[in-house]
Amino acid sequence: MSVRRTLIFLTFLVLLLPVCAFGINAAQLMRARQPDQNLHFYTAAQGDVTLFVTGIGKIDAESVTDLSFKQVARVAEVIVQPGDVVKVGDVLAVLAHDNEQMNYDRAVLNLQLAQLQKQDVIKPVDQSAIEVAEANLKSAQGAYLGIQNAVSPSDLQAAQLRYQQALDLKAQAEKSRTNAAGGQVDQAYQLLDAQVGAASFNAEIARLQLESLKSGNRGVLNAAAGRIVQAQRELDRVKAGPTQAQIDQANIAVQQAQLQVDQAAKVLADMSLTAPSDGIVSAVNVQAGSVVSPALPVVEITNVSPLHVVVQVDEVDIHKVREGSLAKVKVDALPGIELPATIGSIALVGTNDNGIINYDVQVQLDANDPRVRSGMTAEASVVVEQKTNVLSVPNEYIRLDRQHDTAYVNVVDNNGHLQETEVTLGLQGDDASEVVDGIQKGDVLAVSLGGDKLAILGG
Repeated sequence: MSVRRTLIFLTFLVLLLPVCAFGINAAQLMRARQPDQNLHFYTAAQGDVTLFVTGIGKIDAESVTDLSFKQVARVAEVIVQPGDVVKVGDVLAVLAHDNEQMNYDRAVLNLQLAQLQKQDVIKPVDQSAIEVAEANLKSAQGAYLGIQNAVSPSDLQAAQLRYQQALDLKAQAEKSRTNAAGGQVDQAYQLLDAQVGAASFNAEIARLQLESLKSGNRGVLNAAAGRIVQAQRELDRVKAGPTQAQIDQANIAVQQAQLQVDQAAKVLADMSLTAPSDGIVSAVNVQAGSVVSPALPVVEITNVSPLHVVVQVDEVDIHKVREGSLAKVKVDALPGIELPATIGSIALVGTNDNGIINYDVQVQLDANDPRVRSGMTAEASVVVEQKTNVLSVPNEYIRLDRQHDTAYVNVVDNNGHLQETEVTLGLQGDDASEVVDGIQKGDVLAVSLGGDKLAILGG
């Protein structure tokens, strides 16, 4: 019974093995005919190939400036706050400046007055002014004639006569006293002395009256003559117009007034703190009501035009980098964004870091982006070599055999099979490489990006 079961089992096994083998082969054939879901394709075409030298650094500003006031005073207003974007000339903070404003306004008024006086000096001769000067001259001349006729010769003659009579009476009194007979009482002599004194007094009065008429008329006439001369000179001046000396004096007065305005304006301007350049307010150290001095930084301005990043390039690659070369900068805080840049400067002396010699390379951003801030970590890629309009293939489609220094790509043939083909590479860039031989423009390449090893079909 057991032998029979054994024979039945062996017979069943013999019949089942071909079926299983056929099923396995069919499954393998089906899997081989199904396309790899991880295959990616690329059609070889003309393009650009660029080789970069890459370095890591931090975004830095061109300069940071601490701004202070020039005098000790109280802050009236703080206009900006950290993070504000300012332009050159923008007012950042203001000191109390009432006195300075008044001094400036007064200087402006003085300048306007000096300008008006200059205009009055240099204005053309006015006919009405000439007529006024002529009238003043005639008035002075009339006054002189009036004074001249105020004391007549007869008045002087009468005064002279009175003076002479007084002198005669004085002489008679003195003679009587001298010739008086002796032996008289004292009262008689005292009376004669009194008569002499009275005659002398009357003579002196008459003399003074005569001199008054003479001198008084002469003094008034002289004053009137002086007024005539003055009126004549004024008339001549009005007719002649301003002299060069008067014009020069008026110009000097205007210049001095303008200098005072400029000085007052400078003092007033110093009461306001302004931005010396475009930038960002990175710090504000005071508030309204604070007392400041020249030693106290009030506002800090970061000049972000342009920003730059300093990266280190090793001595193997530094000879490929040139000032003015193109570059691109990627900022960690802004993923997916590349910022155009240019090589600004290259250090002449390298630094030794554990036996590796590196050179500082300053990469300047070509344009300001408000999203980019000083201190951000950035990667700068410097273009050291570039070829345009060449047959290029993305690097992920190329397999390098470094042991034999060869390169391969998978070419899709007309039957849909992949053929591993050796190619000759030219410039090997960061993202793509130049292919100078092995494939042609229009060839379709494939690569598996799924992680499994790519099966080469048909060869």
